[in-house]
Amino acid sequence: MDKIFHSTFDFFTHALPGFCIAITFFILDPSLNTSQDFVAKANQIQIGGGVLLLVIGYAIGFAVHPIGRFLYKKIGFFIWREKIENDVTLFISDKYVMIRELSPNNFKYVETWNMFCAMSHNLAVASLMAFVVTIIKLVFQTVGNHQFWITFSIVAFVFFFIFLHRAVRFSIWAAHDLNAAVSRLKLLERSENISIIKESKEK
Repeated sequence: MDKIFHSTFDFFTHALPGFCIAITFFILDPSLNTSQDFVAKANQIQIGGGVLLLVIGYAIGFAVHPIGRFLYKKIGFFIWREKIENDVTLFISDKYVMIRELSPNNFKYVETWNMFCAMSHNLAVASLMAFVVTIIKLVFQTVGNHQFWITFSIVAFVFFFIFLHRAVRFSIWAAHDLNAAVSRLKLLERSENISIIKESKEK
């Protein structure tokens, strides 16, 4: 499995949400009408099929990542009116280079928040897909358990906003931790000192 997914980041941000999106299409199976039907269907899937679904899920998660990012930045930040304080006037790439090189422990924390953010906004896409597919099933198929599917669609819709909110919060925590590390640890000054020392040695 390690050969398929290069890191934990890949699994949680792409494979897991993509897998959730992939299995939402099973909702359209007319034979599935209750949670017990889903359990029975899952028991029929062998290990090889599960691995294949996970690999397909990785591709799907990778593909929908920009969609999830767009949703939480445009809708999430619009709904909750959150603002990222930025008292460090540097390009974001410069901040990441400095914290990665000069403060690896803080870099791990920032990357953890980024991982949770990406996982959340991709799971928001999965929840939205589940909601849409469920509505399609209710409208175009004759289902024997309307109450179950209506409840399922409502839960999926609610989870869409929950995951969007979590993506916003994790994004803010990552940005704040990144800026705090750069400013509190004086990484800009340290990087300049390192450059001066290197230049003096070269001379």
